[in-house]
Formats: sequence, C-alpha cells, structure tokens
Amino acid sequence: MMKFLLYTFFAILFFLPVQGQQLLRKSPDELRQLLQKSEQDSNRILILHAMSRIYLNQVFGDKKETLMDTVIDIIDHAIRLSDTLHLKRFRLEGMLMKGEAYLVKGDIPEGEKRFFELAAIYHKDGDINAEAHTLVWLAMNLKWEKKDTSRIPALYDKAITLYKKVGSVDGEADVRMQLADYRLLLKQFNLAERELLQALALFRQTGNKKVSNVYYLLSVVDRYRGAYEKSLLYATKCVETTAQNTDTLDVCLFYGELALVYDELGRREESVYWYRKTLQMRIQGNIDRAVIFRTASFIISQLIKLNRKKEALALMDSLVMGGPPQTKYEKAVVAQNYAYCYDALKQYAVAEQYFLQMAGYLKDHSFDAEEVILSNKDIGRFYLQRKQFEKAHIYLNKVLPDKWQLRLTDQRELFRMLFIADSALGNYTTAIKDLQQYQSINDSLYNERKSRQIEELIIQYETDKKEQNIRLLEKEKRIQQNELLKEHNTRRWIIGATFLLIIIIGLLLNYSRLKTRTNRELKAQQKLIEKKNESLQHLVGEKEWLVKEIHHRVKNNFHMVMGLLHTQAAYLHGEEARQAITESQQRIRAMSLVHQRLYQSEDLSAINMVEYIHELIDCLKDSLHTGRAIQFNLQIDPVNLNVTNCIPIGLILNEAVTNAIKHAFPNKEGRIDISLKRMNQDHFLLIVKDNGIGLPPDFDGTKQASMGMKLMQGLSDDLDASFQVNNNNGTEILLEFIV
Repeated sequence: MMKFLLYTFFAILFFLPVQGQQLLRKSPDELRQLLQKSEQDSNRILILHAMSRIYLNQVFGDKKETLMDTVIDIIDHAIRLSDTLHLKRFRLEGMLMKGEAYLVKGDIPEGEKRFFELAAIYHKDGDINAEAHTLVWLAMNLKWEKKDTSRIPALYDKAITLYKKVGSVDGEADVRMQLADYRLLLKQFNLAERELLQALALFRQTGNKKVSNVYYLLSVVDRYRGAYEKSLLYATKCVETTAQNTDTLDVCLFYGELALVYDELGRREESVYWYRKTLQMRIQGNIDRAVIFRTASFIISQLIKLNRKKEALALMDSLVMGGPPQTKYEKAVVAQNYAYCYDALKQYAVAEQYFLQMAGYLKDHSFDAEEVILSNKDIGRFYLQRKQFEKAHIYLNKVLPDKWQLRLTDQRELFRMLFIADSALGNYTTAIKDLQQYQSINDSLYNERKSRQIEELIIQYETDKKEQNIRLLEKEKRIQQNELLKEHNTRRWIIGATFLLIIIIGLLLNYSRLKTRTNRELKAQQKLIEKKNESLQHLVGEKEWLVKEIHHRVKNNFHMVMGLLHTQAAYLHGEEARQAITESQQRIRAMSLVHQRLYQSEDLSAINMVEYIHELIDCLKDSLHTGRAIQFNLQIDPVNLNVTNCIPIGLILNEAVTNAIKHAFPNKEGRIDISLKRMNQDHFLLIVKDNGIGLPPDFDGTKQASMGMKLMQGLSDDLDASFQVNNNNGTEILLEFIV
C-alpha cells in the first residue's frame, strides 16, 4: 500500500505536465472516447500518454505483464505520431514510459537499455536537467520493482551531480526527496531524515511550494520509527502549508497521513475525521478501487475501537455496492475489512471465512510483502483470541522470517502473541524466548532512537575519517607514481638499473609507511575501546548502586509510614481503629521486607523466599505476641521470585497468618503450617494451614465481605492464581500460581 501511494505521489509531483495531470483524473473509458474524437495532433499524443500512465499505475492488477504489453503498443503509436508531427519532446517522453513499461513487466535489461538511450540523447543535446530526470525515473522504477537495487544510490548521486552542475537547487532537492524515500524503504530512518532536511533547506532557499511534500515524508519517517509527537507536528505543517498554497493535488494523501498519526496516538475521533475526508476525496477523484478499499479499512478499524461496529459494516457494504472488487488484491482487502467487522460483531464463523478468503487472495501476491505479513498476523491474532492456539501458531510463524519489515510496535505485538500461544501449548522454553524478545523490543522503543542517533553519528564520523585517509593515500600514491614515471622517461636509457632499484626501494618504503600508519591506527582504536569499556563498567557499577539505594530508600519510606501509623494509633480511642492501624503496619512491613532483601543481596531482581518468609513470620510473631503458645512449621523450597510476585505473596501470607492467630485459637494454643512448594519449573503451590476451630459451616469465600479475604482474593487475581479456602481439620488456604 505504501508503495502505490508514494509511487503515484512522485509520478504526479515530478514528471507530469498540468494538462497530463488533468487527463489522469479521467477513467480509461473516458480517455478512449476522447481518443475516438481526437485528430492526429499533439492532443491525441497527450491522451495516449495519459492512458499509458494510468495503466502503468495499476500496480494491483492480476495480469500486469499483459497490461504492460498493451502500454508498449499504445506508446509505439504515440511515438510514431510524434515522429510524423516532428514533436521530439513527445517522442522522448514516450521513450521514457516505454522503458518504464519494460521494467514493470520484468524485462530489466530492455528497460534499462531504453532509459540509458534516452539519457544519452539528452546528454548529446546538452539538456542536463532532462538527463538527470531520466536517471531519477530509472532509479525510482528499479526501487519499486526491487530489481538491482545496488545501482540505485549511484543513479541518485549522478542526478544530484548533474543538477548541481547547472545550479538547479529545486532539482537537487527533488532528488534528495527521492533518495530519502529509498532510505525509508530500507528502514534507514536517520539517513532518510538527513536527506529530507537538506531538501527542506534547499526548497526554502527558492521559496518552492514543495515544502509540504517534504513535511509529508518527514512525518512518514517519524511515524515509522515511533516518534509520533514529532510526526504529528510534520503532518500538521504539511496540511497547513498545502492550505496556504491552495494546492489540492496531493491533499488527500496528506489528510491520510494526518489520520494515520492520530491513529497511532490513539486519538480515534480525530483519526476517523481525517480518514473520512481522505476517503471522500479519493472516491471523488475516481482513484484505484484498491486504494479506496484500503482507506476504508483504516476507518473500519477506528470505528470498531469506538464500538461503532454496525456503522463500520454499513460503510463496507456501501463501498462494495458502489463498485465491487475486481482484482485479487481488491478482493483480499474487502475480505479483510469484512473479517474485521464480523469479528467485532462476534460472528466468528463468518469472520474466519473472510480471513481465510483474504489469505487465499494474497497467496503468491508479490507486490507488497508487508501486506501478506500483516494479513498472517491478523489471522494469528484472530485464532489466538478464539484460544485456537495451534492454528494461531501456524500463521504467526509465517510472520517470523520477515518480522524485520514490521514496525517495532508490530514486532512487539507479534512476540506477545507468540508468548501466549507457546505458553498455552506447553512450549515453555520457546515462550520464555518470546517473552525476552518482547521485553527487548519494548525497551528498545524507548532507547533505540537516542542510541541509534549516537551510533549513526559515530559510524558517519569514522566513515568520513577513513574515506579522507584513503583519498590522501591515493593522492600521495598518484604523486609518487607521476614522479617515478617522469624520472623513468628522462633517464631510462642512462640509468635503467638504478631506476629499477629506486622503484623497489620506493615500494618498500611505501609498504613500511602504510604498515606503520595502520599499526598506529589500530593502537589508537584499541585505546579508545579500552576507555569505552572502562566507562561502561563504571556506568554498570553506578546503576547497581543506584538500584540498591532506591530499594533502601523505599524500605526507609515504608518504615517511616509504619512509624506515622504507630504515632497515629496513640491518638485513637476505638479498639477497631487501633486494630486497623496495626494491620496496616503489618502489611507495610511485609512489603518493606522485600525491598530490604533486595538492597542487602547481590541479586537486585529476585528474592530468596526461604529467608523472606522466615523473617516475615518472625515479625508477625513479635508484633502479635504469640510467644510459644502457637507453633509454626515452615517448609519452604529454595525459590527465588521477583518483586512483582513476591509482594502479593507476602501480603497474602501476612493476612492468612494474622487471621489464623486472631481467630483460629480461642485457647491461644495451636500450630500453623506454612509451605511453599515448586510443583514444576514455573508452577508453585502456597499452603497456610492451622489446626484451629476452622471456618463456620455457612462460610462462603465468594461472598465474604471482610477486608482481609477481599485483599487475598484481589492479590491472587493479580498473580493470575487459583485461590481456595477450605475446612481441613482447621482452616486451610491454598494459592496455586505460575511464574
């Protein structure tokens, strides 16, 4: 989808005259009618060119090769008419489109041949602007067809050199926009941004209105790398600049970009507003139906998120009635939109049929691999929500080989779904790897931008430095070779033997000099690496100290809160209020112990549950003054848990033991058994049992209104744990959870 929009954007922006742009807005049938009424003049050539351009832009067609043969026939007709009328400019424009048709058809050698023949004609005529234009158009077609992309940067550099030669600032800026788009396709966002900022500066020099197009591409770059606030700024500037310049040619594309940014920011209503404006303009402009259906898919997604599901389905029905899908790609997009609608309406069987239809239409679809990747991801998400984990895993696995083409947010969502599927299927080792990938991508969303900028600057600096050294060496080498050659020419009949000796000595010296310089550079780089390693080790030490200090201060803050609660209790007269304060102190103490353990241990991420539970029970015995009347039997497996799991477990233990001490032993004597067992690798069972009087006969844990019971149930929900309270020769509390 991105390919088609940018392809049309550059085609209209750079290479078509105003009259041709007006003809492009007509349908092929309308152009055929105009062709029948036209005479053998330049207007007929324009109609033939417009018809060819429309066919060339039908990149979603199922019979692209056959269509390109038709384009070649039409262009040959236009070229013959141009020769008859002696209109060289039209003939050259026809040659360009003919070369493009061969490239789209897949005949790369023939297509390149046509382009280079055209460039040679312009070079011979001294038309440097047209020569550069031809090279840029060739690079763009190679880029979109993904053919021989290694030649693309050289073509753009050659075009920039030509425009600089004739002092065409706008021409250079246009090419830099194209080069930025190429960098965007390769996910080289920083390099793309650099080219666009240079293009923006050049357009501002000349007051060119194309600054809005630069803002558009800057917004696309920032949106793809997750800088949504910055992307919103550029998209807004793009629309505002277009309104000021009263330029409506690309405004629907700009509206669509603004809608996409609002979509990423979660501002649904604003996103729907701009999507609807985009859809309306594209329908009025009689644009390709595939683009209309794809635009509708964005609106449908937003309406579903706004819980306006029936409205989304009605929109899709109205669009299909207005023009049913024809190509496989159009049918795939329509099936995808209907699948979204019926999935939201909970008609899952119908939704599944449409999802499978979409996959069938996109099979062997080579235009845009990103579409196929996202479709598999959608089907995987659908089956995952239905808890059909094996089917979900099949489609999600299809995405993995090409995950690099997705945005970071989509990659993060992919590994989250794979984690759920692998966990449900018992693939725990793979699930852990999925979770690690998810966490890594999640962290990189916050850190990648700065680290990548620093890395790009370092690489660029080192590259420029090495290139400069290479140029200096080459220059010195050329000077030495010239001197040696001159000396050879003047003395070759007199001192031939001496000359050979000088050459050998010179080569040895040159080799020694190069070797010495290389050794110096290697030593300098080694020192730099060692210095960076020392700095990194220092930063790691500071980080560990800082984490310990944070846990220490959190523990101190908890103690301060307990002290405040103790002071408050002294001013309370009601026993119930004092009791509530005491219970709160005990709960805070349970959380404080976690942070105390963390800063006292070498491992800053996990708690030794044996030591923690023993210390927690000791604190409870001291605070509740049990003495030796109540015996505690602790059987704790050697387990280390992280803070997220440890704090809820500590609070549940605190509530269970406190309740047992207060209510289970009217005679103030008894025994409390506490055990934490590892059932398997990630499966744990916590049991708190007393031999007291047990629960009342009419006890119902689900309807219990006490704060302690509600707290234990709520904490068990946070752990996604199974929580039970039973009568078993006393009260028994079972907590079964998975880490």
